[in-house]
Amino acid sequence: MTGARLAVGILLAAACGGGSGGSGTDPDAAAPSPVALSISPADPTVVVANGAADAVAFVATVELSDGTTEIADDATWSLAPPQLGDLAAATGKFVASGTVAGAGTVTASARGLTAQTTVTVRVDDVHAGTGVPADAADRFDTAPQPPGSAEAPALLYPLDGAVVPSTLAPVDVQWEGGNQGDLYRVVVEAGLARATAYLAHDGPPFRYDWTVAASSWAVLKASAGGDPVTFRVDRWNAADGQVYPSATRSISVVQANVAGAIYYWDLSDGQILRITSAGREDFIPYPPPKPDDPANRCVACHTVSRDGSKMAAELWGGNEFGAIFDLSVDLTADPAPTIVPPDRYRALFSTFNPDATRLLINFENRLELIDAATGTVVPAMGAGLPAAGAAHPTWSPDGTAIAFIANHDGAWPVDFTLGDLAVIPVTGPDSFGAPVVLRAADGMANAWPTFSPDSQWIAFGRGTHSRGMRDGTPHPGSLWLIARDGTNAVELVRANGGPGAANSYLPNFSPFDEGGYFWLAFYSTRDYGNAYAGTKGTGRRQLWVTAIQNAPAPGEDPSAPAYWLPGQDVATDNMSAYWAVEPPVN
Repeated sequence: MTGARLAVGILLAAACGGGSGGSGTDPDAAAPSPVALSISPADPTVVVANGAADAVAFVATVELSDGTTEIADDATWSLAPPQLGDLAAATGKFVASGTVAGAGTVTASARGLTAQTTVTVRVDDVHAGTGVPADAADRFDTAPQPPGSAEAPALLYPLDGAVVPSTLAPVDVQWEGGNQGDLYRVVVEAGLARATAYLAHDGPPFRYDWTVAASSWAVLKASAGGDPVTFRVDRWNAADGQVYPSATRSISVVQANVAGAIYYWDLSDGQILRITSAGREDFIPYPPPKPDDPANRCVACHTVSRDGSKMAAELWGGNEFGAIFDLSVDLTADPAPTIVPPDRYRALFSTFNPDATRLLINFENRLELIDAATGTVVPAMGAGLPAAGAAHPTWSPDGTAIAFIANHDGAWPVDFTLGDLAVIPVTGPDSFGAPVVLRAADGMANAWPTFSPDSQWIAFGRGTHSRGMRDGTPHPGSLWLIARDGTNAVELVRANGGPGAANSYLPNFSPFDEGGYFWLAFYSTRDYGNAYAGTKGTGRRQLWVTAIQNAPAPGEDPSAPAYWLPGQDVATDNMSAYWAVEPPVN
């Protein structure tokens, strides 16, 4: 009994916490507060391999003022830039998109605190061609031979230093060198993205090329972030088992929406073709036939209005009738419908005014103005228009000037060996001032002027002849740029292919001022790539595009090495590229 009473007394004393020296918790003491927030894992790297990658489960941890920690299940999550992937705002689960590589910032917010870490996403796509052995990658693991070996492949395309828009179609990488039985590894890298292709040389018709897969090309362009896109081709030599790398080439991708429609002359077949985002199309398969020669449906010299609504073209041959077509309608009927039929005017070359209500035509060395809706002649007011020695007119986008070739020495505006570059001021509706010479011939033929989109610069050809080729004989020529006031004339050496190169002709500016550049189309007889997938050794005319800095520094070449225009046929001679917005036109 006595022991029982003692035990009860002890329990009561403990329950009451008697005395200031008791060990119980003070109910008035403050709860520990959050003092720091951290994220784990810290700075992870995610590799997206052929579209597959493991998810990352980020966890936010709160450190409390009493030194303890706890998981912050109430954290909210965000990712910048969001293109890198999907970060669940409530759970912190990250799944890489695989559409872009790069580094991003993961942010967690909880209980008034924030924490950040970096997530790095690498995208690695691997492609294998037909007949590639399963151990192909292993064969390239051997230490490569020094670059420059005679056994190394020669990388021919793309051109080193080219500047391309982000809308450019996938590049066809072309090289030469090697034998049947060899393997090739094509490596294309941009930032943290890489595309690798393994190809087997299984004999003809092996073309020594690889067009970068569309999905990989999109990732590479998106991942460049101002860094160059690099290209390299490695050869595994079946004869000695060694790996021989090519030299590396690089191009720059700029964020630029350079699209639209390009209307060009397929000289081999005598037809005008159109390249759009959908590819190459014969949009006018049945041009009006010549009345006295129904088999003659040739379409030759043409021009397109800057708004893409109309095309004027010479039909059937030199000095024949021209016609005007509505590009906003279906032109596949037989014959193709016209706005102005081919019985109203004759012309060789022509150019529309900015709103396409007037067409300036060039016929028998004179310039005339016609109504683009009816084909009737419109009297030229003011100083009138040149009646002799005129060729290759082009109207400025702002409508205030016409550039042309004056005082040429030819019997007609197609063939001449001397010609001045000149400008006619447009002084009012259907009114013109006296021509002003910007660049004298000085023993050469200036030819084919074209205005930049801001109307402040004129690109033109300059060579020994107005044509780049006549009767199979090439004539040296190169591209130049000059300010509209006649100052700052400079040869576009990089666009031409380097010092001394003289096989670039007939420039035409696109309507786009994008990414800090104007985009200039032209044709050239230079080699495109190799002889299997390209045109090497043929001298065939192909269309190229060069990026021109839109704020050229005086005396400096503002051009970049050119890129080949995708969509054209390497088996045909192509020239006269006119660039406009893509149809349909509203």
